[in-house]
Amino acid sequence: MMRVRPVAWTDFEGLYALRVNRYAEIEKDPNYGMVSNPAPPTPGEFATWFGGLHRDILEGKGVCSVAEEDGRIAGMCSIRAEGTAVETRHVGNLGIEVLTGFRSSGVGSALLPHALEGCRGRFEEVHLSVLPVNEPARHLYEKFGFEAYGTSPRAFRRGGTYHDFIQMRKRIL
Repeated sequence: MMRVRPVAWTDFEGLYALRVNRYAEIEKDPNYGMVSNPAPPTPGEFATWFGGLHRDILEGKGVCSVAEEDGRIAGMCSIRAEGTAVETRHVGNLGIEVLTGFRSSGVGSALLPHALEGCRGRFEEVHLSVLPVNEPARHLYEKFGFEAYGTSPRAFRRGGTYHDFIQMRKRIL
């Protein structure tokens, strides 16, 4: 049975496995999502990211929900302040990851409302970027009230191929 809850310090190993899985998926399908580095993070690099996520949560500049199935992390949705400037902290930037094998099983549909509920009182809007070829993700976001507001041309490059990003947003009021 799937359980959605706030992230905990004890989720480190499961979330690290989720992140490493993302890199393996991109090797199989270059149209799947984006990554921060050219190679999977080391445990130390991931620990730095994980610590920063918890710092943002404690400072009211982030939320993170995890989906767990039979004690295994199946997905994560984090929303963090768009920037460090006080003038941009009302906007959260959403990132979501679902482990291979759990896609199209309701994990994203369970994670999104949980994370968005945590945004109340922290963010006025949540933004995200999605590749046009990632139709399942776009449909998921639309299902939860996100609307496209523009395109960033050539914003994403993998290898020698450029892709646009569709920019989406949802007001949190």
